Amino acid sequence: MDKEVALTIIVMVVTTVAIVGLLCIYTNNEIQRMNEEITKTKTNEVQALSSRFELRLQYVTGLMELSSQTFPMTKPPTQSNLISDQLKGIPQDADIEKREIARNIFDKKLELEYVFYAMPNGDIYFLEPFSSQVKLSQLNFAFRDWYQGTMDTGSTYVSEVYVSANEKHNVIAIAVPIHNNIDKTLNGLFVGALDLGAVQRSLSQISHGQNEYFLIVDHNNNIVVDSRKSESDIEIKKFTLDLIDHTSKNEVNVITKEIDGKDHLIAFKTMSVGVHKWSVISIQPYEDVFVSSTALRNETLGMIVTIVAITGTSGFFMIRKININIHLSDRLKQNNSELALKTEQIKQIDVQKDEFSAMVTHELKTPLMPILWNCNLLKKGMAGELNAEQTESIESIEKNTKQLESLISDIMDVRKLELDKMKFNFEPISTDEFFGNLDSTYRKVLADKGMSFKTEYPFGIIIHTDKMRLRQVFDNIIGNSIKFIPQNTGIIEIVVEKKENELTASVKDNGSGIPPDKQKGLFQKFYQIDTSERRKSGGTGLGLAISKKIMDKLGGSIRLESDGKTGTTVHISLPIENQNS
Repeated sequence: MDKEVALTIIVMVVTTVAIVGLLCIYTNNEIQRMNEEITKTKTNEVQALSSRFELRLQYVTGLMELSSQTFPMTKPPTQSNLISDQLKGIPQDADIEKREIARNIFDKKLELEYVFYAMPNGDIYFLEPFSSQVKLSQLNFAFRDWYQGTMDTGSTYVSEVYVSANEKHNVIAIAVPIHNNIDKTLNGLFVGALDLGAVQRSLSQISHGQNEYFLIVDHNNNIVVDSRKSESDIEIKKFTLDLIDHTSKNEVNVITKEIDGKDHLIAFKTMSVGVHKWSVISIQPYEDVFVSSTALRNETLGMIVTIVAITGTSGFFMIRKININIHLSDRLKQNNSELALKTEQIKQIDVQKDEFSAMVTHELKTPLMPILWNCNLLKKGMAGELNAEQTESIESIEKNTKQLESLISDIMDVRKLELDKMKFNFEPISTDEFFGNLDSTYRKVLADKGMSFKTEYPFGIIIHTDKMRLRQVFDNIIGNSIKFIPQNTGIIEIVVEKKENELTASVKDNGSGIPPDKQKGLFQKFYQIDTSERRKSGGTGLGLAISKKIMDKLGGSIRLESDGKTGTTVHISLPIENQNS
């Protein structure tokens, strides 16, 4: 019999290790999948921002190049004699054709600060809008790198970042040389200033992750766009992180760097801005990026602690009971006739235990069945008459085992639903069959407890659904109601109605109800109402969460209402099968 105790301990340990091991393997795989999806989303996010900025720059550049080749623009500036230092160019009504082209480009809402025409010597010929022209601080801008770059290369040039002379925004200039069609001499420069403040505003409006921010860094390591700043903030700071060793051409790079003592996930991609290479960068604390996978890990740890606690408690009572059986066996040896009977029973138990030991590693739920079976045998007196303490121990083992079985079943259903792995068998069923079976099942069960169960439903209505899963939903709801309705006066009533193209069922009880402030999380996993009555009722906190997900899969809905005083009503709706199809 000492071997029997040792075997029981081994079985319990192996069972616990198997369950915990499977949970750990599954959780690790799930966390890896989630982290890969999160990283992929981050990569796509940076790729989209980079492409968006490059396309915007290419579109503006192409538009200005095409406009500079039109006939009005290729004509030499005929009214340069009207340039005045007071107007910082020509009057508003001079050279209307060229101004009209510039005004049309500006009006396209391309986030351009302004569009202007500069003379070969760097003087402003005109600027649109005209209100910005007269606010210029000076007439000649030959010192700007857009002027010098265009003059040196003889082609389109995208400038360094600078602060605009009138609106005081960070801008980059796109300068296009304009040549005379006849002798190819340089007539002037057609320039558009792209407002980086507007880019900064658009970045700040993007849906960010928790504590995430975006940067655009130029080739000189200057932070020219920062989603954390306002549009009017033109201060340019240096980007201090060294990303050169991690850069892959034309790809989004994802690395982890320490910033201010905390690990951050950094996703970045280089992009072409004229002849230079800039970078779009996403930065977010590592713990905020992977908060969902961390929550799953913590949730699994909670499950493991619960399983170990339940298994340990069950093992304690099982070993205790085995020790009692040992004592009884020693006493029974005094009688030869009883000894033979007990010896045969012990052999049967040994066989059962061997079978149980062989099955524990196959499935999560299978190892629990022999425990329940043995409890049933002992309660029936197969091992001799039990005293009150022994009976209480057996019932405790049975209760804890059923709780573990229920927890594992609910956990498996939740994960199947979350992964869309639960199978549904849709078939036409009638209200007569479904609700008739429901009524016959619960009417007697509740009557035996002094409670009342009523159903009211229309006949001949066909619904296309999964009968087993729909029954699971009703069993969960009715089971919850049974826990909280009063003994002898408890009532559960189901009223089914046809409304247009759907069937609605209301499950109403006269229990204590649910306080309104506790109803928000009822359909969330592991949610428990924090009252002493609810804690006494037990349960995994998964029943309503599973029911909600099943109803979603069945194409229906479920909701709950209660004033917290006069009971609870759960409303279920399902689409009705089109009887003409």
